[in-house]
Amino acid sequence: MDDKNELFPRKGNPLLPLNVVDNMFPDPHIKIFINPDTGKENMYVYVGHDEGKDRFIMRDWYVLFSEDLVHWQCRKTLKRKNTYLPEDSVDCWACDVVQSPWDGKYYLYYSHGGESTGVAVSDRPDGPFTDARGKTPILPKGITPTNSYDPDVILPDEEDEYAWIVFGSDWTDHYWAMQLSRSMTEVVFDSARKVHVYPDENTEEELTGELRSDQAEAFRYGNRWYLYWAGRYATSQNRLGPYIFRGNIGADIPHYPDGRAFIDHGSFTEWNGQWYYAVSCGQESWSFRQTWLMYLHVCDDGTLMFDEEIRQYGVGQYYAGWEKIQAEWYMKIDKPYVRKIELFEDGKHDGFAISQETGTHCASYPHVYGMQEDMEMTLFMKGEGGSKITVLVDGTEAGSLALLHELTGFEEVSVRLHNDAGEHEIILRMTGCMTIDWFRFT
Repeated sequence: MDDKNELFPRKGNPLLPLNVVDNMFPDPHIKIFINPDTGKENMYVYVGHDEGKDRFIMRDWYVLFSEDLVHWQCRKTLKRKNTYLPEDSVDCWACDVVQSPWDGKYYLYYSHGGESTGVAVSDRPDGPFTDARGKTPILPKGITPTNSYDPDVILPDEEDEYAWIVFGSDWTDHYWAMQLSRSMTEVVFDSARKVHVYPDENTEEELTGELRSDQAEAFRYGNRWYLYWAGRYATSQNRLGPYIFRGNIGADIPHYPDGRAFIDHGSFTEWNGQWYYAVSCGQESWSFRQTWLMYLHVCDDGTLMFDEEIRQYGVGQYYAGWEKIQAEWYMKIDKPYVRKIELFEDGKHDGFAISQETGTHCASYPHVYGMQEDMEMTLFMKGEGGSKITVLVDGTEAGSLALLHELTGFEEVSVRLHNDAGEHEIILRMTGCMTIDWFRFT
């Protein structure tokens, strides 16, 4: 890359796969699977493809995948000719993919417009997928009172031995769930359950359609379940609810004139101790969308947050010229020893940090670009006397600092590095008890 380009921040959002010009890929579902070609974990982003600027024209399904979340590949993963959709269909709407805990295969659940849902299968997470039911839907129109599309699949865990498929919209009767059989290609008769969402703990009437949309995704964070749709989210102690409305993670993002947010479909996952949020973003219209990927932060009270700076510049890469690189933007930590924590000032939320109590553990920040030779690194941190920070550049020790006395409040401390100019992976190796808010290079 031209050295001049290293003097300015790179744009990492929306996701742009290699050799792709038209990256109008919406409705993301993000998953972590082993890439069978490399044997390494990758993030897979299952998407549709928008072609229409004033109405939905979507002809096939795609998958984007990456090992570092900076360099992406793309391929068509399911063709409509391999489904029950008509050959001329433009209704290849949202999909979700899971790996079966019973046979190890990958199952892709796809929408036929807002009418029904099919299922396809592959031996690989990137496909190609082929219809798994003889080209008939797994969720035909009318199977429940809601619309049978925009699927989200919840796999078994220690609290529930069954897999469930969640679907629906506010067009009719909101969200419903049905139990999947172990074949992953059938739903269990008489298992349908409505997923109730209430505006608060004291209201008996469900949340109205004004605040509900399509593509609900359920995910678990600790002991709390989240149900997300179009920026909004609700929480519950149980995967199928009832859920209580909590807020709108997209409240500060611009809206269209009719009140709809630029963001709609969203998805969440955890990888290497970091949480990620992928979401569709409207471009010229609500039917012409791209996908962003951001770090997700969860407050102690359950509030979901993301960074506006990362919304613009993307994950997995860092510009050495930024005024601050937030410590919580790591790509990997030694969990559970290193944790992301919420900070407070006078009882109010004041950002996030990384923290550990004892031992020697690491946090990784790959693709730090625009670094000059032998830079100074300043960290805003606190910690016990005798604790130590060692900075590794591409795996080699480049500088270190031991705290001679306890820092009870956050202070700036500096480490002189021995490094070459260019792009590097920075690893913070922490020994002892400490909390780091942010760092910068000068």
